[in-house]
Amino acid sequence: MNIENIIKNQDILDCWKEIQKSNIDKNISKEVFEYDIEEYHTFLLDEIVEASQYMNMSTDTLIQEMLLFAKDSKSLVINFSNERLNKKIPFSSPLTYEEMSGGYTEEELGIPYQDLEDETDAIIDIGTLLTYLIDLIFLFKEEKNYIKYLIEKLCYSEIHAKEFIDYEKNIIEDL
Repeated sequence: MNIENIIKNQDILDCWKEIQKSNIDKNISKEVFEYDIEEYHTFLLDEIVEASQYMNMSTDTLIQEMLLFAKDSKSLVINFSNERLNKKIPFSSPLTYEEMSGGYTEEELGIPYQDLEDETDAIIDIGTLLTYLIDLIFLFKEEKNYIKYLIEKLCYSEIHAKEFIDYEKNIIEDL
């Protein structure tokens, strides 16, 4: 299955539309991030491939898990996504936002770093939803490998990765 089929899946689209509705008041603008669609699809597929390796399952199996999870747990996916979009991560990344912005100056970006950070906190797109789905599947199926995935992917320490997992578990328990 290719990424276009995942994105067009009705259950995924239903979740995405509900998340957008819940966050309509955030004045979300996507102009800062203009992706070449093919490159963006490749990026999303790479995320799925990488996660499937950490979960010791085939990419097709992970995709089926994502589609099933979206179908069977729509309200959890929507509520988890909204909660995560509305909360700050409770620990600081070892990278500054300037470093995460790839070395661009504010002048080159055409937007202050703080505005960019605020905007990226609020951006809702299919890619965000897919990464949240991957996180949920990790939490329910592969918690130990999730720590390794977070440490290697996001440059977090083991302590930060554990804090992040606890943070997500708390969101789910509060839902």
